[in-house]
Amino acid sequence: MQYRQDAFNGLIIDAASLPTDREAFAPALAELLTSARREGRNLIWLTLPLALGDLVGIATAAGFVFHNCLEQELTLVWRGTPTAFAPFVPTHSLGVGGLVLNDRGELLAIRERGSQGYKLPGGHVELGEDLAPAVVREVWEETGIRSAFRSVVGLVTTHPYRFGKSNLYVVCRLDPLSAEIAIQDPEEIEDARWLALPEYLADPGNSAFNRELVRSLAQAEGLQTSALNSERYPKAEVFLAQPSKD
Repeated sequence: MQYRQDAFNGLIIDAASLPTDREAFAPALAELLTSARREGRNLIWLTLPLALGDLVGIATAAGFVFHNCLEQELTLVWRGTPTAFAPFVPTHSLGVGGLVLNDRGELLAIRERGSQGYKLPGGHVELGEDLAPAVVREVWEETGIRSAFRSVVGLVTTHPYRFGKSNLYVVCRLDPLSAEIAIQDPEEIEDARWLALPEYLADPGNSAFNRELVRSLAQAEGLQTSALNSERYPKAEVFLAQPSKD
């Protein structure tokens, strides 16, 4: 099996080099473990695609434990000592909500199927997706409204959330670029409409939490995209408070 070093005195096994049958995998893994112990390695990372799921038992019997998983793969880690540091398991899911107000002061709101009351359009940020395009995409999918990102205006942390993890919900201010509602995801969204802001805030059919969120953020300027978002920092999406005008 081929591997490369990580930043924690560990080894990352190249998934493409994994033997595809149990008879070949077990001795190859044992040989790598012997080498890792001799060299004083802290960690070994093993990612198994779904097609090689039958190798999981061999790995756990050799001392590997689960670290994280995606739909098509499972990552396990072996520690050379009980106290060897491994980067933390992902702890949060990430969601966005779009606060969109038009020139008439109307709020863009949606009602999901099976739910009561209206809320901000939004949803899950996909793996590798930046916040700004994610919230623009979600608003369009749920309402058909084209919009432009303006700023981050609020953060909400919820825990425990799904699967025992925490959730970070980022509320973003968007400027509408169109007005006609055309729901793109009718299986999830039952209704979408422009609502007068006072009407939305006064309607007890909308959750108290959502109403207070909108009330608090409707006039907020928030954190704007920074010039640090550039080719020099391709992995970063940066939002910063703007200098005071006073």
